Parts: sequence; C-alpha cells; structure tokens
Amino acid sequence: MKKINILKSLAMMLTLCPSIAFSQFDFYGPSPFGEILTNTYAQTWTPSTLSTIGNLRYVVIVDQATKSKAIMLNSTDIGQIEFNSIDSLDGANSTYGSMMRSIFQLVDQNTHAENDAGAGSGTYTPLNDKYKVNPLLHSLFSLNTGGGDTLINTNSGSFYIHEDNNAGYVLVEFGGTTASTTISATSQWSYNSGMDSIIENTGWTTKYLMISGNSLLWTTNIGSASDFTLMEATDLIDIEIAAASDFNPVSVTYQPNATAALPAVDSMSNSKIITDMSKDMDASYTNQLGNSGTATTAANTMLNAIETDLTTANESLRYPKQFYLDLRENMLSHKIASSDVYNARLGNNTIEHVYFTNATDDAGVRHPFMIIAAHASSARPNMLVDVNRPPGGSGGPGYAESQVTRHGKLGEFVLKIPLKDYGLITTLLDNDLSEISDLATEFDAAQSTTTVKDVYNYAATASCGIAVDGVTIYPAKNNNLRFAVVDAEVTSSGIHVGGGLELHYHADGHAYNGNGFNLYNLADYTGHDHPPVIGIAHDGIALFGRYETSFTSMTGYGVSLDSYGGHDHGDGFGYHYHAHTQSVVASVAPNPTFNEYFLLVGAWKGNINDIPGLSEVKMNQFGDNSISRYVGASYTEVGVLESLYPNEEVLIYPNPTQDKVTIKTKVPFFITVTNIDGQIVQTLKIKSGTTIVSLEEYSDGVYFMEGINGTDTFIKKIIVKK
Repeated sequence: MKKINILKSLAMMLTLCPSIAFSQFDFYGPSPFGEILTNTYAQTWTPSTLSTIGNLRYVVIVDQATKSKAIMLNSTDIGQIEFNSIDSLDGANSTYGSMMRSIFQLVDQNTHAENDAGAGSGTYTPLNDKYKVNPLLHSLFSLNTGGGDTLINTNSGSFYIHEDNNAGYVLVEFGGTTASTTISATSQWSYNSGMDSIIENTGWTTKYLMISGNSLLWTTNIGSASDFTLMEATDLIDIEIAAASDFNPVSVTYQPNATAALPAVDSMSNSKIITDMSKDMDASYTNQLGNSGTATTAANTMLNAIETDLTTANESLRYPKQFYLDLRENMLSHKIASSDVYNARLGNNTIEHVYFTNATDDAGVRHPFMIIAAHASSARPNMLVDVNRPPGGSGGPGYAESQVTRHGKLGEFVLKIPLKDYGLITTLLDNDLSEISDLATEFDAAQSTTTVKDVYNYAATASCGIAVDGVTIYPAKNNNLRFAVVDAEVTSSGIHVGGGLELHYHADGHAYNGNGFNLYNLADYTGHDHPPVIGIAHDGIALFGRYETSFTSMTGYGVSLDSYGGHDHGDGFGYHYHAHTQSVVASVAPNPTFNEYFLLVGAWKGNINDIPGLSEVKMNQFGDNSISRYVGASYTEVGVLESLYPNEEVLIYPNPTQDKVTIKTKVPFFITVTNIDGQIVQTLKIKSGTTIVSLEEYSDGVYFMEGINGTDTFIKKIIVKK
C-alpha cells in the first residue's frame, strides 16, 4: 500500500498555530442613534425668542402665557402630538429623544422650487411665507389635522405615504411676532391615492391652533386662537452651520436652485441586498447573513478558517480576529430611527449583512474579504435641506442652471474590505490608481491643467471607505479639488448626497459641532482606552475616531499621525487611521484659514495593487465572473494548500480547530476517528473533493483520523480546542 507523507502533514499542521501579538486597547464602535435617543440630555437650556420667522429656521414652540409647555411628538407614536412641560427638554428627565422631538423646522412651501428670478434651474417661484412645520426627527412628516380637529403629525412626502392615514400637511402662517404669535393653517394638502400625489383640499377653511388643557386643537374661531412663542432651537442643540464657520469658511450663501427630483425607486423591502444576496451566494456563506446568533457563530468559524489558510500560506490577517468580529457586531447594530431618507423604513438596519469570504484567485492565491452589504442610509436626521450649496443633480452647463440635491434615497452597496495584510506603501504613487482614476487626473482631464498629486487629490473619485453606520466615506476634497466644506456642500454631520442622491461623508461632524448625535460622540469614549472604530477604508485599514483632549490617557494619544492620517502605536495592532483636525487655507477668496475635520484624507496608505475588484461596490459584482467569488459566489477553487502541497492527497484544516474541519481529498476515503485512548468517536465516508465535517460534539483534546480506500491509507492528528 502507498503511504501518504505524514511528516509533511505534521509539519504543515505546526504552521497553523503561530503566536499572535494582540493589541493593548479594546475594540468597540459608537452607540447607534436609536440608543442615543434614550440617553440623558444634560445640556442647560437658556431659552431665547427666535430672531425672525423665516425659511428653514428651527424652533421650539411654547405657550406664550407661561412658556412652560412645548409642542412635541409622542415618544412612541410619531403621528401623535403632545403639549408637555419643557422640563423634558433639558431638565433631569430630558433625553436626546425628548429634546429632539420638541424641535420643528419651518419649511416654506416653495423651498424646493427655483427661488431666484435670475437663475435657470427651473421656473421662478418665490418663497411665500407659508410653511410646512416638519419635526427635526422626521423631516418627511409635517403637522396636520386629524379627526376632531386634533393637531397630528403625518407623512407628507416619503415613499410610504400611500400606507398612512391622513397623509399630507397643512400650510401655516404666523400672526404676530416671534414672541407672541397665532398659528393659522391657511390651507391643507392631502395625499390622493388615485392620482398618487398630494393635492390641495379646495374646501379647506382657515383654522387656528388652540391650547385646550394638555391638548392642541384646530378651531375656525379666531377668537379661540392661542398665542405661542417661537424659541430658538439652536440654543438647545447645535445643528446649524454659521457663515465663516469651519463648515462654511468662505460664507457661501444659500443657493436658490430648484431641487432635483427623486428618480424612480422601490420599497426598502425590495432592496436587492435584502431579497437577492442569498440567491447569488455559495451555500457555504449564506449562514453568515443577517444578525442572528447563528450568523455570528458562522462568521466566527469562517474567520478562523481564513486565519488558518493565510497562516498556511505564510500570510496573515491585517488585524486580530476579534477586531473584525467587534466591527461586524457594531455595524449590524445601527437601525433607522429617523424619517429622513425617501425610501428608508424606520426600524430597518442600515447595514443588512456583514460576512467573510475566503476565495482564491486562478493562481491559488487567497484573497479573503469582509463583505458589507449596506443601504448608505444613516440612522439619524441628515438635514439635507439645510445645505447652502449642494452638489448639482441635473441641468445645464453651469451650477446656476443645475438642479441641486436636497433629497436622499437608499443605496445598495456591496463593499469588499480586504482582510489580508497587503502591506503599506512607502511613497504616494506606489499605489496604482490608473484603473480607478483619481481626483487630480479627472480634474486635469476636464480643465486641461497639471495638478501636483498629494494625499488629498491622489484619491478615488468616489468612496474611499465606509462608516460603521453603512454610509460610504468620500475623500475630503470634491471633484473640483476643493475641500467640500469650502463649497459649503455638507450638513453639520459632514454628510451630503451627490448626483446619485445617495448619502456619503466628506468630513467629521463630531469634531465640528459635538452635538451628541453624530456618527460618533464624546459619550462613546467613556470607559475605554482608545477612540472608537468608526469605519474602515477600502485598503483594509481601520478608521478610528479622533483623539480628544478630554481623554489624553488613551493609547496612542501622543503618537503623531502621518500625512495619510494614520499611525501605529507599537502595541501589536498595526497601522490605522484616525479622524483628525488640520489647519488649512481655503482655495477660494478671501482664502481664510480654517480647521478641516477629516474622516479620511483620501489617499490610501495600504497597498492596493494586488486587491482584486477594489473599485467595485455594487450588486453587479455577482455577475462579474472575474470578481464574483470575492463577494461569495460559487467558483472552482485552486487552493493555496493544493499549490503548496501539489502531491498531497488529503488535506485537513484548520488544525487546531474549534468546531469543524474541512477535508480535501482527490479520492474517496472511509475515515475512522479515534480519541487519545483509541476509542472510536466517529466514522465518515468522504467523497472526493471538499467536505466540511462538524466537530461540535467533540471535547477538547487530541484525535486521530485514519483513512482507507482499498489502496491508500493515512493517519492525521487533529487538535480540538474550543
């Protein structure tokens, strides 16, 4: 009988147990927005009267007589309006949720039309001082009237308007000053299912808002109208961008362009990353989908196998396994808690799936990835209507003729984050971006210029990473090679939508305003010894929050960041990025110096040249045979183990293992498994090819697998360590 080389097999198994230097700080992500809403809001509010009634102003509406009660949304039913004590805004019982449910925005009826007679993005329609009153938390809803003339809050513009009763809004006018005003509903607009549009109720009679005990009612009797005071909401929380501030350093004024229309979209429940992912994936990966305990166990098992396979090939994960598992857990915790993106649905995940793949290329080289299937919808209010100069969405040859982006829709992103350590570059141009294109090259091609490449412009023209909430991160500069904040084109959270109307970050809102409901917040730092992980770049390098002066003892606080925004503080974790602040000079007159708050500068420090399909981030990857395997599609594998041991007839790995082994064999075998005492534990009939064997019922210890097929035999030692 031919004997299989056991010595070679034992030598291979010894390589599967390397010593690992674990990092010296804990891995954690920021609290999701839904959790933030339940946290205590400890700010002290000194109310002041709104300076003027105007478009897009944020207000807290209180009774004029005592200024002790405010209009606010019900805590559990967003359709219900309450009239509660202002103690719930900033007192001992205040939470972020109760505070934010008391803030409304005045949105002129003609806000989304062309408001400048001299511009060309649409028919000129001036503002008319008739306002929809929209809750900060749910900008696609508005104050309205329900049965019995009760003040309610209804869907006034989301994709799901056809599902809601009393959908629509009233337009209100204010009679008096901000210190003492009546509120009259001068017209009502309702959703008409037959026309699938909102139309005016032509039989409407003007009604006035009246306080009735703890209730708010609409009345046709002007003599019963109550007086209200409009308070500055920005005294309560910082949500506006001031002229000459770091997010608008050259004081760009609000552009009056018409808003670009939303394209045809579908319900979130029909998103392909919800309905189609499992159809396109190899069955060995589908048990990782979703956010169940079973999925978490499967992800852990796959990550163990990836580490083993990389080690066998004398390669490694970039970071410890626990980092990826903790990052996955946080990414799957973010649920939509604000009605702010057109077809997002409350309660749904912003990221549907995070799973690990372990494919090889046609040469047998392994390229494992962390796959993130995301909707690119943040969980919180985005305040897109507030952006002073949004990107152009459609239109003519110049910005004045273009419609602009003030609405957002869901995306369907399937991003591949490399798990393998591909190394770091030494100089900027070591990374080859010729197949991706870069900001500088694209700009020069359009402008016939020659731009010196730097870490800001030698960057992808689209996303360079993804945040833990599922929103992609773009370089800090836009395609005009200006920092996005110089053009005043992002919200106070550092986010906006481009021509595709899908959200992405350009800057760090946390560093700009610290209002407590950004991507990450100071509250996330408490009890930890390093800033939170807030995202990861396409080169596989982790992104952490910036270092804060109130947490100077954190690991790596005194270690300088390089020009890419990263460092390595020598504790075994490795190189990583941090959000950070730099003083820069605006490239637009009068060229003020301001603080630029970076998430990612743009250029990658990680070596990207051998990462397959780096720039592909959409579902169509499953139909591309050259890269579909890396997002989890089936393929015929040429494994690293086979290329290392081409004459080995049986490969069993990982070893040691926790709960299963993969057996690869060129011929079928009958296998007997015995424990260290020689007792038979299991018998197996293995076909040629690849077979996964569960060892979940095995206790810790040493086992022997003896195979026979009539001509060949083998004996291999397996170590089970749970």
